[in-house]
Amino acid sequence: MREKKEFIFAKERALGKLENAQSKDEVDQNIVPLLDLINKSKEYYTSSSCAGRILLLQIPTIGDKKQAEFLGRWHRTIKTEEILKSIKKSDKGTMWLLAQSPIIHIGAKTNTAADKIVKIANSSGFKNSNIKSVGKKPLVEIGSTERLDAPIGEDGILFCKDEHLELLVRISNEVMEKSMLKLVRFEREIKKYLSTSKTTTS
Repeated sequence: MREKKEFIFAKERALGKLENAQSKDEVDQNIVPLLDLINKSKEYYTSSSCAGRILLLQIPTIGDKKQAEFLGRWHRTIKTEEILKSIKKSDKGTMWLLAQSPIIHIGAKTNTAADKIVKIANSSGFKNSNIKSVGKKPLVEIGSTERLDAPIGEDGILFCKDEHLELLVRISNEVMEKSMLKLVRFEREIKKYLSTSKTTTS
């Protein structure tokens, strides 16, 4: 009974944070239908999640995340011209182009439920999915292996040749396109599982 209450409280807190984030337009719209689907389940809830993104960052020193500055942020495929425009905001530090696949954190009611969601994720193409914690608060992290991390310049100066930058943009877009396909597949499989397991709320 205590474990059940802990799950309910954890879910209520997570949904409260999600609602607050949505009110501030801080949630990726591409992933909202999937989050809503999972959160309607009696056995799961979502916490911090991202549908995948392409970033242009300015970092003063390696590992200094607190001082990192977003020069560009896109939850979609991009064009090389958008990178060139965003670079103009740079002044001091190393510029990095990043492409990140989706990451979804899911709280589960039981270890068995957590294991099931990992299997669904793996079969949907999210091969970097695993159970982060077990016991009273099972937590699953859904992730994929596709990503790109490339330094492209420093102190506002682009070091890439045109052909190299276009290659990096193309790879970044491929990461996003594969991510979108996997999210669609994952949502379809989750919907199928929840409809047959009778774990959704009324």
